[in-house]
Amino acid sequence: AEVTRFLEAQPAFPKDLPDGQIRQWKVTKILNRAIYAGYVEAPNWDVALRKGHHEPLISFETHTRIRHNLEAAARPMARKDINADFPLRGFVFCDACGKPMTACWSKGCRRHYPYYLCDTRGCPSKRKSIPRAKIEEGFAALLRNFQPSLKTVELIRTMFRLAWDQRLDHAEASRADLKRKLKDTQKQIDGLLDRLLETTSDSLIGAYETRLETLEREKMLLTEQIDMIVPPKGRYEDFIELSLRFLANPCHIYQNGSLTLKRTVLNLAFAEPLRYCRETGYRTPKTTFPFKVLGENPKQFEQMVLLGRIELPTSPLPRVRSTTELQQPRRGGVAVTARSR
Repeated sequence: AEVTRFLEAQPAFPKDLPDGQIRQWKVTKILNRAIYAGYVEAPNWDVALRKGHHEPLISFETHTRIRHNLEAAARPMARKDINADFPLRGFVFCDACGKPMTACWSKGCRRHYPYYLCDTRGCPSKRKSIPRAKIEEGFAALLRNFQPSLKTVELIRTMFRLAWDQRLDHAEASRADLKRKLKDTQKQIDGLLDRLLETTSDSLIGAYETRLETLEREKMLLTEQIDMIVPPKGRYEDFIELSLRFLANPCHIYQNGSLTLKRTVLNLAFAEPLRYCRETGYRTPKTTFPFKVLGENPKQFEQMVLLGRIELPTSPLPRVRSTTELQQPRRGGVAVTARSR
């Protein structure tokens, strides 16, 4: 459904119906075609799947994931009532009942006014409208609090560089493991081909051919993963810089992005939907791990730590403190100042 709406929004894409809509089966047919992943096949002409000579638009791994999603038994449906007028619809929950708020345009004397409201039966706040500006201005204030300092951003950049170098080392080891899997898959293919040549049973021939097709797809996927697991030079900037821009100022991305980008910011920044109270506003949000770490106050880790010696706390030897301000009681109730070393 999301791909259908995307294609319908493109003026150059040919439409099926006079109202500018595209039939769902056409989109499903497009998503199932391997030609966009750089491969060609023609089952009606007994042409098995093979690598083409054209430049792919997506990877074969992505194409495999798409086919898996299409063939899955159940898939969540994309909501039709989410639009650019109310980007927070479905993500802001009513604090009184814990159900998602809806939104609508209310007709006034001279024009329409946008509102968010709870429409849950039995809720104390049912049908009590909240102006859209109040909801979205409060949300913008939450996002502005996520913006870290420049010093923190530079620290994150350094951490990303170290993590990137570490991942490169792991990628090299993973490449060797994938090559071993590719070798094992090729052995299975060769064994099935030998059995296929020796058998005369039609049922076994069909089973072998089905298994061979599956193994050939696995072989193609492993071959592509081997070529792509170690990123080429320059990919660090493509991956990391985009992440840094998001972490540095998610509010700017949300305010200037499309509806899809806004929904992406919501999912990346918050671990669960927001709860809104009509009297007090937003409750304390639960953020995702990156923003949870960035939101920590560095000063809380600067508290004085009492440094003991090597002896255990139960040792009969006297414990030596690292400061002269701390008092250590002695027997008899007389307190003395501990020396520092």
